[in-house]
Amino acid sequence: MYLSKRSNGRYYIFYPQQNGKYTCRSTGTRSKSEALKFLANFENELKERISKKVNPIQLQHFALEFLSYSETVHSWNHVLSLRSTLRTFQNSIGNIYLSDLTKEKLIEFVQSRSKTVSAYAVCRDIANLSSAFNYAISKKYLSENLVKGIKKPKIIEKLPLFFSEIEFEILLRVIDNEDLKDLVVFAVNTGLRQSDIVNLEWRQINFRNQSLVLDNQNSQTKSRKVHTIPLNIKALQILTAREIKCRNSERVFIYLGKPIKALFLSHKFKKYIKRSGLNPQLSFHNLRHTFASWLVQKGVPIYQISKLLTHSDLRVTQIYTHLTEQDLLKAVNSLNN
Repeated sequence: MYLSKRSNGRYYIFYPQQNGKYTCRSTGTRSKSEALKFLANFENELKERISKKVNPIQLQHFALEFLSYSETVHSWNHVLSLRSTLRTFQNSIGNIYLSDLTKEKLIEFVQSRSKTVSAYAVCRDIANLSSAFNYAISKKYLSENLVKGIKKPKIIEKLPLFFSEIEFEILLRVIDNEDLKDLVVFAVNTGLRQSDIVNLEWRQINFRNQSLVLDNQNSQTKSRKVHTIPLNIKALQILTAREIKCRNSERVFIYLGKPIKALFLSHKFKKYIKRSGLNPQLSFHNLRHTFASWLVQKGVPIYQISKLLTHSDLRVTQIYTHLTEQDLLKAVNSLNN
């Protein structure tokens, strides 16, 4: 281990990794005396790391192991998100040993990402890395979660896009397949996520209680909890008609006699949006926003809407409260009386 001054005037520490190759770390100073102090502290840090006897593993092998584990406990979409973050992270810092990872390298990664992607994407990467490092701690690949304490960028709050009733009618007019039209109407009347709808089976429907159960059998809910969702008259009418039409299928919604893939539905929905001339930023997920927004406009309390959306935290649902501004206006105008 030694100090070296770079062309930028700053001192760097060069030290060997577990594979024998040297790597460097900036001391962040141009002063040799300050750099020597940093070196002493860094040597102590390395000794402490060695004393904790973490198991050596390179990032590439760790990523494969963690993703394999993740597939057994997370939804497929979350696995894809984790995979994307770990791939980007490895491309940024290289295939280093986890034990050679430092908070400074993580901060550099976050700062670099902040220059090229949205604040939301950076926050997602931080959360994904934190999840991966918690697993690494359980396997004794790391002694601590280095993500802890790293500041997340502020996400600018945006109003959720949703269909007006007129826009929704325009959309329905361009959907030329009855199966897909049933699915879209069902979505806007239940607020279910796309994965829950395409995987919905008849065994989950309880006509007597006018409800359906999300039981984590075909697709996992975000909270991993079982949820009972009430069904309104329109949703029940669709199910009643489809029960006769799809009596030979386990799935409630099919297309040309076959189960519907989520990716296919997303592409098909985008084509209908384009054909209708509506806002091209609208996607299938905005049907869920529409469900919530229409309920707010009808005066349904946010707490009840949160339960219907199966949100684990009421704060997630608060984004829809902007739609109650007319109620707030009435409230302040009451002072005029």
